[in-house]
Amino acid sequence: MEIGNKIRTLESLVEEIGFKGHSLLSINDLTNDQIYGLFAMAKMLEPWNRSKVDLLPDKVLAALFFQPSTRTRMSFETAMHRLGGSVITEANPMVSSSAAKEESLTDMMKVMSKYANVIVLRHPNDEEAREGASYSESPVINGGFGNWEHPTQALLDMYTLWRTHDRVEGLKVCIASADLIAARTGHSMAYGLARLGANVTLACPSVNRTPDYVLDKLEKVGGNVKEALDLNQDSFNELISDMDLVYLPGCSAPKGAEAEAFKKLMDDYFVRFDTLDNTYNETGKIVRVTHTLPRRPGEIDPKIDTSRYQQYFEAIAYSVSIRMALVVSILGV
Repeated sequence: MEIGNKIRTLESLVEEIGFKGHSLLSINDLTNDQIYGLFAMAKMLEPWNRSKVDLLPDKVLAALFFQPSTRTRMSFETAMHRLGGSVITEANPMVSSSAAKEESLTDMMKVMSKYANVIVLRHPNDEEAREGASYSESPVINGGFGNWEHPTQALLDMYTLWRTHDRVEGLKVCIASADLIAARTGHSMAYGLARLGANVTLACPSVNRTPDYVLDKLEKVGGNVKEALDLNQDSFNELISDMDLVYLPGCSAPKGAEAEAFKKLMDDYFVRFDTLDNTYNETGKIVRVTHTLPRRPGEIDPKIDTSRYQQYFEAIAYSVSIRMALVVSILGV
């Protein structure tokens, strides 16, 4: 009966969110009210993060990943299993699918949408991915498109922030990377945070600053967003001591001759444990740190892992419930 009450409440939330049958390609496909509706639904579904509630027993989710993934793919698969649905997965399509025989993504999406009720797609080319999604007869969820956006990663990180502080508005968040050109999660996170009223600082080297098209969109939403360019490790750590959250979207370090120069850029955005601990001891403020993972040595002081400041492992559990909520809002109950 308790589960039945939850289902009836979820049904009303699905109607309230009004996203049934829609694709999620950008975080901007969701209104602010829809984001908060998903937060409310995710909180309701948290008790089943480690068990099962049969909301979607007749539905199939297809995971089509042209790039490696641990957390995004497996958390979506886990979410669907927790909801009582089924999963089909293609994690190496350039080898084991007809993409290896030069099948177009548009044809593949058309075919897969005959099998699945919803498709989660990750692809290295955002233009090709968006075109392919338009050919699907089933809703498509962006699991990471090129350097463009990764909306569900941002959604789970915003949800974690909301669960930690019970709000997003007014919080200070620094999005920091040695490369904010290629930081697709940083783009989605900046859009979402700005729209929900957080104070956002984009910290990076000027040679790899946030693309103009992202900054233009941020300006249009009227968010409180500023850039902090060309910091060194000392000035970066001074900056983050005033934040509520340090958000590290990660980046792909180049190989070969450029690798060492890039590692030096990364070193300027190293998060020191002592910075966080001194801030807490002096002011009582907890500056939390999260990372989209996977991370590389030299990005975060390892002592943060077992401290009160760590939020990157805490976000993993939240990722299941928020992705459960997203799938339910798209497929209904």
